[in-house]
Amino acid sequence: MSDQENIPNNFVKNEEELSFEERFKQVVDKLRPYVKQLWDSRKKLIIFNTVVLALTLAYLLFLTKPYYKSTVTILPDYGNRSSEIISGLSSLTGVNIGDTPPTQIYQNLITSESVMSDVIYSKYQTEKFAKPVNLIDYFEIKPDKSLPKYLQGRKMFLSLYPSLANGIISSELDRITKILSITVQMSESKLSADVANKITESLNNYILTKRKSFATEQRKYLERRVAQIKDTLTYFEERLKDFRSQNRVIIQSPELQLEQARFMRNAEIQQAIYIELVRQLELVKLQEVKDTPVINIKEEAKEPILKAGPKRINTLLINMFLSAIFSVGYFVFSSSIKKYVRIALGLKD
Repeated sequence: MSDQENIPNNFVKNEEELSFEERFKQVVDKLRPYVKQLWDSRKKLIIFNTVVLALTLAYLLFLTKPYYKSTVTILPDYGNRSSEIISGLSSLTGVNIGDTPPTQIYQNLITSESVMSDVIYSKYQTEKFAKPVNLIDYFEIKPDKSLPKYLQGRKMFLSLYPSLANGIISSELDRITKILSITVQMSESKLSADVANKITESLNNYILTKRKSFATEQRKYLERRVAQIKDTLTYFEERLKDFRSQNRVIIQSPELQLEQARFMRNAEIQQAIYIELVRQLELVKLQEVKDTPVINIKEEAKEPILKAGPKRINTLLINMFLSAIFSVGYFVFSSSIKKYVRIALGLKD
């Protein structure tokens, strides 16, 4: 019993008493078979990585195209009524209206079809075509002849829309400052800036034309009521004028005096209502101007001078690093890998 208990203790003691050189030699002895196997496979290793290098260089030089990025910066609009009005757009985007900044709502709206349709169908001057073209023509999306003509345009739009909303156009909202950045990636520098600016223009037009503020609805109602009251006031004034024209002497007739008082009272009531409605209408018009939401653009997109990508050197280094790791791992553990593959496939040695 004592001998069995002493075996682990002696073993630990011996391990602790090993010098650094001895421990290093043990590690080298363990790694020697793997290093030898790797050395024996050095030609295959070099050939494999050379092929990966050649394919990567061919892809980067001939298949990848340079692209440019342009960014529009939109500031949050705090401290005025328009922020509350814009929050009404949350009913379309599913965003909680609480204290949601306008820029967060903008981020959900820029990829909506209402905004993107104007961006897609607008004409742009490009290097690829001599005449201005829309994005459907620029990306050379062909109509589906198997569909009816009235569906072909919709099909082309839906073919381009996902790549724009989920790739070419991206947005980033700063969590602290709530500043929204809209970035457009295109193969032409000027086109990237034009599309980015068109997004903000389309978004602004959508907000101004599609959504009506409460003040706008009030104005429309008051304009209708003013017109109605004006007609009613004109009617009672004409009745009062006709009555006075027909009854020039009414001092001796209490009935005529009473009737005239009724005409005057009705006219005065309608006049008071008319004056109050006109006053309210002018106030609402002023409020409507204040409520008109306008996108607060910090900086419009400018044509980039330098390419944003592709970053060929970084891509090459990453690919070669991964290739080296994969090839070393495969050639070192090839026998074990083949063994487990045979076991998985049920094959005999």
